[in-house]
Amino acid sequence: MTNAWEQLVAFMNTDAVGFIGSNAALAPATDLYHDLDMSPESIRRLILMWAARFAVDISTFDIDFYYPSARLGTGAFVATLVRSPFSAKARHTLGGRALTLGMLADAMRGGRWEA
Repeated sequence: MTNAWEQLVAFMNTDAVGFIGSNAALAPATDLYHDLDMSPESIRRLILMWAARFAVDISTFDIDFYYPSARLGTGAFVATLVRSPFSAKARHTLGGRALTLGMLADAMRGGRWEA
């Protein structure tokens, strides 16, 4: 049986190819949003598919923790964008937190998402 990382790479190159394309370079530090250019909604769908495929408990997973800007409406997004040069909170909301392939592999090993 292959290890979690090899299983994840195989999954990303077959089942998830519709999300990331076929030429993506994958490493544990690869960020789903910043490196693979996935939208928060695509990430949400990918996580659901990944969790079902590898029987990972994602009951504590919250996409808004990683990408807080995804919950903003257009007006709030523009206001946050305008504030971003002056506000660390606004920059954090727009930039989010890293959600990497290494984190997914770790959750596969443990069988659950650790918030």
